[in-house]
Amino acid sequence: MNYDLSGILTNAPRECWLALNDEGTEVVAWGETMEDAVAKAKAKGVDEPLMYWSPDKPISRILGAHR
Repeated sequence: MNYDLSGILTNAPRECWLALNDEGTEVVAWGETMEDAVAKAKAKGVDEPLMYWSPDKPISRILGAHR
């Protein structure tokens, strides 16, 4: 499955873990660790977020991502 992240990463925080909604269309939480970002996403009602490391310079696509 391919996700086009270009629209949501433009203003996303950098150098942290991003938790995305199930559709990969919205950043619902972020954190210094993956566990922190997952906990924040779960607190917002997203039980199985898609996780993405947000590098200093954004990458617009992740190919072959699966959970």
